Amino acid sequence: MDTCVIPLGDAANADRFILYRPLAGLAFVGNRAMANLARAGETAVRAANSDVHEFLRAIGFYEPDPPAPEPPGADFRPTTAVLLLTNQCQLRCTYCYTSAGELPRQQLSFELGRAAIDYVCQIASELGQSQFEVSFHGGGEPTYAWRVLTACTDYARRRSLPAKIRLTSNGLWSARQCAWIIDQLDGLSLSLDGSPETQNRQRPLASGRPSSPQVMRTVAELDRRAFPYGIRMTATAPWSNFPRDVRFLCGETQCESMQVEPAFSSARGGPGQPDAAEAQAFVEAFLEAFDVASSHGRRLLYSGARLGTVTTAFCAAPFSALIVNANGELVTCYEIAGPAHPLAGRSVIGRIENGNVVLDRAARARLHALLQERRDTCRDCFCYWSCAGDCYPRVFGREAGAHLRHSPRCEINRSITRQLLLRRIADSGGVWRETLRRAQ
Repeated sequence: MDTCVIPLGDAANADRFILYRPLAGLAFVGNRAMANLARAGETAVRAANSDVHEFLRAIGFYEPDPPAPEPPGADFRPTTAVLLLTNQCQLRCTYCYTSAGELPRQQLSFELGRAAIDYVCQIASELGQSQFEVSFHGGGEPTYAWRVLTACTDYARRRSLPAKIRLTSNGLWSARQCAWIIDQLDGLSLSLDGSPETQNRQRPLASGRPSSPQVMRTVAELDRRAFPYGIRMTATAPWSNFPRDVRFLCGETQCESMQVEPAFSSARGGPGQPDAAEAQAFVEAFLEAFDVASSHGRRLLYSGARLGTVTTAFCAAPFSALIVNANGELVTCYEIAGPAHPLAGRSVIGRIENGNVVLDRAARARLHALLQERRDTCRDCFCYWSCAGDCYPRVFGREAGAHLRHSPRCEINRSITRQLLLRRIADSGGVWRETLRRAQ
């Protein structure tokens, strides 16, 4: 039985702990004596304190853990193709991890896209699945490669299985593009950072002009047509702006789900690492923004604190997605758009050659071994089953052994998870019990 005893984390509550069963989806707050009894085992508790034993029995504390999800298998049988169409973009976001628009132009060809679509459609058919998936993603703005995007969509729609097609985009579309996307695609992740002040500061056009007016026109049309979309936000200092940005989006959009990731670097070309003060400032801003979103009936998510999910891998991309960049390389992360990325050497696991997918199994196995080594160092963390080692482009370094180091981002994940647990416990009347979503 996997049981975590989590200090509340402040001096005023030094004798109070969260008793947390991460696989069972069960948590409550107790004092030190309760924590000691809960860890003692049912027989010892029955003998020591019958009232405590009855309480723990009544809430299901002694029920066995449900089976943990299986780790991702070694087989490569992807049914999702992620096409990184281009490294060009109309924006010059202050934190862009690929420096989109600044490097020599690269664009994925229709022939590469067609080969990837054929591959995942065939595997989905062999596995007896009812559909396959295609996702147009970054490196830059996918709609910048409009002809390839539309040609790949048309091709995918004519395969032997139905295709679910999604787009990640900055929303800077013409009226004709907007109508086509709404009519032809199945879902959208819209990159939008909040109020006009924040959006224009963090995501200006290449000319330096504001981007908010055009993106908000796109949002208005998405809402008018009831098209399914989520908002992907990036938060930067000053962190006090972030709750206001969430309040703006709750008031000005009909989006039900927003996900935020913090950027701790003001330079383009790669994520920075926070110091302890920056990490704590983001935690406080996120929790305030979370409450704002909840008060409006919306969801605010952060990838490192996925309470309610039990998983053995932070992300499925390194294991079960066919991700193809503009060079025809098979990569294990949506961010590895080309060789300029600092982790490109560890993340390329093959390529498409002459219309065929050629997998480098040894390179794939090497990366998986690093991911497992990283997660092994997390075994005593109460986020082990939700964070699952975290996002490797955010925490790996290039030098030997850097994948084993833990940064203040780990404390961000723990702090937010702890506070979300306390909210769930309070909302549940003192004992949180939930059937959790299990995923590889």
